[in-house]
Amino acid sequence: MGNEPTGGYSEFEMLDVPFKESIEDLEKQFLRTKTFDNRFGIIWNFMMTAPIYDPKHPKVNKTVADSISWRKIGNKEYTNLKNEDNISKSIEAYTKSIAYAPIGSSELSLAYANRSAVLFKARLYEDCLLDIERSLKTGYPDRLKTKLHIRQALCFKALKPSSHIETGISIASAIQWLPNLKQNNPNYNIKDEYLKMMNQLEKPRDTNTAKFKPTIKNKSSIIAGGSDAIKLIKSNGNNQHIVAARSIKSGEFIYINKPFEMITCHDKRNNTCWHCCRQTLAGIPCDNCPSIVFCSQKCKDIAWNEYHDLECPILSYAMNLELCVEEEWQFQLTIKILSKALKATGGIDALKKKINDVDSKKDKSMIYTDGIFDVNTIDNFHRLDYSQPTSDECLFPRVVRTASIVLMFGLETNIFGRKMELAEIYSNKQSPVLGGLILRYFMTVQHNATFCDTDGSKKVTLTHGVMFSFENMLVQNCDPHVNWYGYESNIAVVAERPIKKGEKIRISTAGRYQDVSLSERRMSFASLNLPCKCLACVRELPLMMNLPSYKSLKLSNQVERELDRIMIKSAGYSELIAEGDAEKLLKIKDTLYKMTDKFYQHVTVPCREASFFPLMIGMVHQVLSTPRCII
Repeated sequence: MGNEPTGGYSEFEMLDVPFKESIEDLEKQFLRTKTFDNRFGIIWNFMMTAPIYDPKHPKVNKTVADSISWRKIGNKEYTNLKNEDNISKSIEAYTKSIAYAPIGSSELSLAYANRSAVLFKARLYEDCLLDIERSLKTGYPDRLKTKLHIRQALCFKALKPSSHIETGISIASAIQWLPNLKQNNPNYNIKDEYLKMMNQLEKPRDTNTAKFKPTIKNKSSIIAGGSDAIKLIKSNGNNQHIVAARSIKSGEFIYINKPFEMITCHDKRNNTCWHCCRQTLAGIPCDNCPSIVFCSQKCKDIAWNEYHDLECPILSYAMNLELCVEEEWQFQLTIKILSKALKATGGIDALKKKINDVDSKKDKSMIYTDGIFDVNTIDNFHRLDYSQPTSDECLFPRVVRTASIVLMFGLETNIFGRKMELAEIYSNKQSPVLGGLILRYFMTVQHNATFCDTDGSKKVTLTHGVMFSFENMLVQNCDPHVNWYGYESNIAVVAERPIKKGEKIRISTAGRYQDVSLSERRMSFASLNLPCKCLACVRELPLMMNLPSYKSLKLSNQVERELDRIMIKSAGYSELIAEGDAEKLLKIKDTLYKMTDKFYQHVTVPCREASFFPLMIGMVHQVLSTPRCII
């Protein structure tokens, strides 16, 4: 079985007492420094003379033994009919068997073939055909090819019932290899086997996982991914904010775009593409590491050319380090972003120069490129705020971890021109420069990146670590206008209440004042070293159930009756949302948006019922943004 990370971290656990005492002195010196370069330099100089790094630290490698072990687990899961998840569990195990199989080994073809059988059972015929083709190309045994070609023929039959060309070709291939099969199975009857499977053949499974695809009708000509409802303005010097260029209604999407970068969590990597983060049940592995799969050869090639050739050996090493969950995804997201930046700019010196050029500009606002504002450029990544070296986030162990990454880059990649020995890396003038870059990138990720689970909400159950830079263009406020959700590979920002023309658009990373207590919100902002100065926090507005009702407000009888009717109707919607039926929600969501707009038209002060509507809209998008499970 493959080596898996187990949680927690320490670079110094095995050191003797005198050595630990010198580490304590080093930490005191470390805390007195004020810059990234100085903090990294202290650790780097110490590591040059102290035996705290083992260059032979085991990596996660592809092995025949691991591939066989996972294939056996897949066989066991597939035949465990008592487990209702036996199909998905067996696909996961076979994918791991594929990932651990060394290139050119017979285990690779066997694992592809076994997974194709499960995909066929799951009626995922297109994916099954992909795995059959992969198995045949990687040396599947001649004695077994007849059964594989029969499965191939039946896939074509299910996908194209009226076409006989592909099916006929596959049957001919099955007959061609029949003598090889009969050497060990002389009583095998190809006609009976084909007819038996044909009688059991079912219609293809619907593989469209999207419940709803958000769209923008009129796109901005200036803001990449934005609608014409928003514009970027500068206020108070270099401060920039997205404001409403016109009135925005509830339910309107104002921004849909890919995040700057994202990363899938460890336990989802066998069914999620490392590059685009889409779900895949027929993933293909990296040729070098067993920890990463891609949804297609196209994504695999793009990733390798843009960044994965650099990060691959680093990830193989990192998978064996004992890191806490948050540390793990933040460092790996850092490595992914840095690798892409190094490749795009041409190396360490060129990237450092680009950063210096960006930092030296008097205008510290976000950068337009050819008149277009795209927050997802590397220049604008360098414009993001980051945790300062003197902050509690620039911890001693994190800088040690950064130094170990520099060593891994030197030992395992050509980032310094060629792979080097330890002594060469320590004496290389570019090593401290790379360390400073990694540290700054990590502090930027730590300060800005967030995570979302499969229903798009921000929770502890991590599916994707997301670098969503556009969020920094919105005003942080505990009484927000908008929220964001992950729809496939995109981030979609939707208005959950009406927004007036000219208003700065507000979003909250700490939660709404209506459903998150003031103390909890203050703790969230304290972790970012940012006191919240929004009106909800300054006035210490209570939770939703403690807010006054609209019935206590001075409204006309006609308005109150209209709101009464809305509340009666919305009560039924609350029950529908709780059921989580996406089809029903698609039918009522637009009506719910109109009801929200109508309520806010008459109620302009904090109100219990008005606060309930954005909450309902958020619940609707949580359901709609959850990909439908294929199996």
